[in-house]
Parts: sequence; structure tokens; C-alpha cells
Amino acid sequence: MGNSTRGFARTSPVRARIGTARLAALSLALAAILALTAHPAEAKRIFVPKQHRSLQAGIDEASPGDTIWVAAGTYQGPFTVKKRLVLFGDAGSDNTILDGGDSVRVLDIEGVNGGAVVGFTIRRGKSPAGGGVHCVRDTSLLFAGCTLEKNWESAISAWESVDFNLNELTFSENQGSAVSLNFTAALIRNCEFQKNTGYSGGAISLIHSSSNLPIRNCSFIGNRADTATGGAINGDSSEVTVADCDFSSNSAKVAGGAISAMNGSRLGVSHCHFIENSAKASGALNVDTSGLNLLLSIFDHNTALGFGSAIGLIGRAVANINPLVQSNTFYKNAATTEGTTIWSERVSPEIKRNIFVVDAGQRAVSGIGSSPLYQCNLIHDPSGEAVGALPSADTLVGDPLFCDPASRNFYLRDLSPAALASCGVVGAFPKRCSSFKMAPGK
Repeated sequence: MGNSTRGFARTSPVRARIGTARLAALSLALAAILALTAHPAEAKRIFVPKQHRSLQAGIDEASPGDTIWVAAGTYQGPFTVKKRLVLFGDAGSDNTILDGGDSVRVLDIEGVNGGAVVGFTIRRGKSPAGGGVHCVRDTSLLFAGCTLEKNWESAISAWESVDFNLNELTFSENQGSAVSLNFTAALIRNCEFQKNTGYSGGAISLIHSSSNLPIRNCSFIGNRADTATGGAINGDSSEVTVADCDFSSNSAKVAGGAISAMNGSRLGVSHCHFIENSAKASGALNVDTSGLNLLLSIFDHNTALGFGSAIGLIGRAVANINPLVQSNTFYKNAATTEGTTIWSERVSPEIKRNIFVVDAGQRAVSGIGSSPLYQCNLIHDPSGEAVGALPSADTLVGDPLFCDPASRNFYLRDLSPAALASCGVVGAFPKRCSSFKMAPGK
């Protein structure tokens, strides 16, 4: 993750490549579960290339519930799976490679109920709607311990699938979105997304889809929406929940450098860190005719040309239900035009117990057709220009006294006005350090 996230003071997302022993244990557990749910006496292991020279021959020979045990090597696609199997890379993703040769789709999985793909690199696939892996009408399918790189169009594309499980994966330099979910319910955990690109949603694109549980413990670095919105994640008519994730240096051509929620989507974000994301508008989050619950997150040095250096809110998804922005820390985000941290248009967000640290020429909140509800926010602007942006009687003004903002440590000193506020702690983090340093003993 580099120095950009160290101040967030929590465990970094795990690396996608895990040891062979752990992969073996996971594969055996999955095989046991699959065997117990169907024909335990018939479940077996099939070894490639020891028993079958080609992976597809092993797949064709296998019965539902079997495990295909694939030795180290590079195997040229395409491969097709239409039954419940575990594909296990014996030597892990560094040494067990499924390759599309920049000409074919690597793996096609259709109509499978249960099964897993564990411990492979899946690379250089090329095909519309899933160059790496294409999944249609699958249920309870797991991908774990894999690296997916340089695939077009999408590393993994899922259609009409349920309980689609992505765990401990690395996605790198894929085009057409790393993960494309269409009418699919997915569970995404412990993944890394780096330098992926797409029309919208460079890392993850959701269309009429949902995350079953929060997208959790993931890192999104340098992903890009080349044409539209959502540099890392774009939700269109979808339900997207994100927790304990880091978003750094993602960008979008139009809006939402990190995340965009569009067309009646519902977006929930908590305990996340947004650093140096950028877009023409809404540098980190873009919420357009969609719902938002935003809690306990950090927005640090995000930028936009205009209309919300950190967040842009446009319209409501549901009448009389407004976005909630509560207990977050906004630090030196900047917009060139209409310089404001949060921009709201035709919607009146509830903005409660947030810290806004802004530079001269920037405001905390601005907008048109909007009457935000403010409660107990703190503003720090040495120039004094931003203070009028939060016209509530309980607005706090002054230095929040972070422990070490230069190192991105946004915990509070014990004498911080944000820590001592009568309404409770203001901002994303509580107090953790002293306002004074003890002199060394003589």
C-alpha cells in the first residue's frame, strides 16, 4: 500500500498470493464440502498432467464434486466448466498459469452450483464480456488465491449469478473493468485492484447487482474510468457497501474518482480511506440520484476541477430520504472551480460530526437547490473563508489537533476540540495521543 495509507492505523489488506499449504487446506475443505453435498463415494481427485495431459481433458473426465489438481506450468486456454468442480493450482498462482495468449477467453463457467477456482494466475484472456473468466447463472462459486492480469474485456465477468465469492485475489492491468457484475449478488473480500481500467468502474462495475456483505479489506490503487464515472467502483442501479478499504490515486474521466453510485443505487461506506483520487467533478465519491450512508472515513487530498473535491451529491434516489455524512474527516481536499469539499445539488444531506480542514479559497460545503442539515461539525481554515459554510449554532471552529497529519495519522490529541466536543467525538477517529511531549529525564 505504500506510505499513502499508513496513517489510517489499521491492518492493511492481505496480499492476494497465499502459501501453497493454505491453498491445499482450502481446496481439500472445499472438496470435502462438495463431496458431502452430493455423492461422497464417487468424489475423487484428478491430476493434470499426470493423468490427463490437458486441463480440459481432466475437466471433461471429472464428475461433479471432483477436484482437478493442476501441477505447476502454463496451460493455454480456452477452458470450459459446466459442472461443480474444484480447480486447484498445486504450486500456487505464481507457478500455475492459465493463459489466453491475447486471443481467446481463458475460462468459461456456466450453470454451476458450487465449486471453486483456487491458486492460479489467469492472464491475457481476450473476449467480450469476460476475457479472463466468464460466468453465467452460477451459484456459490468461489475464486480464491488467484492473480488475474492483463485480460480484456474484464478479468471476471458474472451474469445472473448468486453468492459469487471473490476472496484474496489480485487484479492488475485488466481492461474493461477488473470485475464486471451484471444481475449478480457477490461477496468480495481481501482483494487488491491495481491499474485496472474500464468505461466506468475501472476495478468493479455493478449493473443491477449487489454486494451481499460489504466489499471488505480491499485496496484500490491507480484504477481508472476512461470514459465515464467511478475510477475504482461504479454502481448502476445497484446496492454497493464498502468497509475497511483503501482507495488511492484512482481517477475518472467524468465524476467519482474512487466510487460512483448512479441511477437509484444505494451506497454505504464505512471505515475507508480515500487518498489523492481525482475526477472532473466529485473527486472521491459521486452520488447521482442515489442513496448514501457515509461513516467513519478519511478523505485526504482528493481533487476535482469543480463541484466537490471529495464528494458530489446530485438528486435523491427516494423522496424525503437524504444522504447521511457522519463522523468523517476531510483533510485538504481541493477543487479548482466552486472550491468545496462537499457539493450538493437538489438534495439536502445530513452532515453531522465531521471535521473539515480546508485551505484558502476552499469551502466545506456548498451547492444549489440544497438546504443541508448541519450538526456539530468542526471547521479549520486559517484564512477564515470557510467558516460561514456550516451555519449551525454548534459548529466548532479551530485546529482539530491531529496526532500527525503529515504522516496521515488523523487520530486526535487529548486536548483536541473534536475530542472534547459536548456532542461526542467529532471526526473519523477518537483521541490517541497527548498534546504535550514529556521532556526526557536528566
